[in-house]
Amino acid sequence: MAKMTQQQLETHLWGAAKILRGKTAGQDYKTYILTLMFFKRLSDQWDYEAQEVIAHQEKETGVRLNDAQRRALLKSSHVHRFTIPPECHWGDVLAVSGNIGEALTKATKGIAAANKDLVGVFTVDWNQPAPDGNDKLIPNTVVHALVQHFNGIPLSNAHVEPDILGRSYEYLIKQFADDAGAKAGEFFTPPEVVDILIRCLEPRPGETVYDPTCGSGGMLIHSADFLIEQGHRPDEIRYRGQEMNWSTYAIARINMILHGLEADIKGGKSTLTDPQFLKSDGGVEQFDVVIANFPFSDDAWWLREDQRTEEAIKKAKKGQGKEGFKDPFNRMIYGKPPTSSGDFAFIQHIIASAQEKGRCGIVCPQGVLFRGQPEIEDETGEFDDDGEPKIRRRKADDEYLIRKGMLDAHMIDAVIGLPLNIFYGAGVPACLLILKKKRPADRRDKVLFVYAARHYRELSNKNKLRPQDIMRILVHYHAYGDAAKATKLVTKHSTRLQGVVTTQEAEDVARLMVEYQEFEDAVTTLQVDLAAADAGIARAKNKTEKDKLEKAKAKVEKSLEKPRKKLAERDEQIAEVRKLAQEDRHAIETVGQELVALYADPVELGKHARLVEMTEIEENECNLNIPRFVDTFEPEESIDVNSVLRELDEVDATRQKAERELRKLYSGPRCLDQKTPRHPI
Repeated sequence: MAKMTQQQLETHLWGAAKILRGKTAGQDYKTYILTLMFFKRLSDQWDYEAQEVIAHQEKETGVRLNDAQRRALLKSSHVHRFTIPPECHWGDVLAVSGNIGEALTKATKGIAAANKDLVGVFTVDWNQPAPDGNDKLIPNTVVHALVQHFNGIPLSNAHVEPDILGRSYEYLIKQFADDAGAKAGEFFTPPEVVDILIRCLEPRPGETVYDPTCGSGGMLIHSADFLIEQGHRPDEIRYRGQEMNWSTYAIARINMILHGLEADIKGGKSTLTDPQFLKSDGGVEQFDVVIANFPFSDDAWWLREDQRTEEAIKKAKKGQGKEGFKDPFNRMIYGKPPTSSGDFAFIQHIIASAQEKGRCGIVCPQGVLFRGQPEIEDETGEFDDDGEPKIRRRKADDEYLIRKGMLDAHMIDAVIGLPLNIFYGAGVPACLLILKKKRPADRRDKVLFVYAARHYRELSNKNKLRPQDIMRILVHYHAYGDAAKATKLVTKHSTRLQGVVTTQEAEDVARLMVEYQEFEDAVTTLQVDLAAADAGIARAKNKTEKDKLEKAKAKVEKSLEKPRKKLAERDEQIAEVRKLAQEDRHAIETVGQELVALYADPVELGKHARLVEMTEIEENECNLNIPRFVDTFEPEESIDVNSVLRELDEVDATRQKAERELRKLYSGPRCLDQKTPRHPI
């Protein structure tokens, strides 16, 4: 049997989502689908592993094993990656005709209990009552339809390549993100942004990569993909992550397993209040690479999730007093963040989690670049006894002090401003912070500012960074102001991204072909029927027989209308995919040429990226707002004064002509005045 293609698997999996969508009474239906898929995968792979071991044993011994020998062999611990206890296999659920939800929950909970690595993965209760208590949240008929749908595809390695299964799982997560809209930001970061961060940090073999708010695990997966691209094995990096939401943790854990990554993911607790990766001395564990997209501006970051009631928040704020949050893990070394925003709490956790030579890539709201003020002295308008003006002093704000501390430590390597609305549910302007604890001497007293907000593709519900936009950012970052490097980087990224566009084009076209395959098959079948009808008409012996066959032919032609219309829709979509791909390929070339020209013109380059000395940043009171250092002003379109004057002359001539015509009308003999008699209507 031929193995399934990625597009075939994706289409079938998304078909399951369509069965369940809108039937979970507001529950998060993605977790139902993804864990059900994983249960089917575990069962199919368990069977495949058993078959492989038995076949190998029989081949080695030349003796066919009986049932008792097979059972004894399969009890060996090395046969299966995961244990499936009795009555917990997919086949056991499939055999149930009554309450399938109860059997499904029992089976998945049993598997979780039997496998330490799967604790917390199967969080869905398929037997949960509906809110009114009259039925199940998901009716038995729907659960049955889902089980039958998944039963239609085998998911073992014999039928699906592991990497295809992993990519299809990621495709599902992306589809769920598109479907969830604003809520998707809790578990999904756009892959274009992740790609930029990973390529800025460049994880290397032997290192550890950590995501303290890992969502569905996309940043860890991209780290593995980067390593593979560089010619290494993905297991040459150790992966760590923490995710507070149990449902999202389950998705991340499954994601790691399907991609074959031995990742350590912790779930159910906040990274800020309960970091799960700790050293023996009580401090947080440290990693080579830390990458994160944390929840923006969390106003109750210092409370555990189960304590975040309105009353508890008020009480906790009073209890903190003037000293503020007390961190038992000694992470807030640059200052205590305000209770109203957890941005700098997350950033300082990330810094504390980086090793001595660690590198960090963080998605942040742009407010962290400029919120807070230094100590201020101003005159009150009053005078002391000596006639000197009285001075009022205001202490520096907490966020200013933290930002200044980071700058004084020389760890801010780059600030990259992103376009608006490229994240799900985050309308605030965002940026990327690249931090390095040990920077080269020639970069130690500089910060690179990149203004990348101008260029993006506008979609219906959000904006998206295109390949050429990614190239702009990466060339600026890796060149770090060096024109000679920029030229080589353009060639490097242009070649890679051309390949990315071509691969994506092929995948999108293949996906559309699979999606519309039923209509292709219908047209093929009906065209055979049409040919048979024509042949029959040609052989008809009399008018009655011919009329009958003509009617049959007309019916076939009528049946062809819908599938042909659908195929026309498909062809339009394919044409659009190819058009966008061609535009992107051309744009990559054009932008590459623009970048080379930019680095030959420092003034023009300063409108896109600029390397800024620490002395200038200090003069700006440690305010890192990008427009202070990069010329983000968009010049107005130049005006051709002579052309405008000609247009005004033409308008004036038209006005004068209209005025002359109007005067003629008023001065003529038929002009009506108050004495003109009115004619009856």
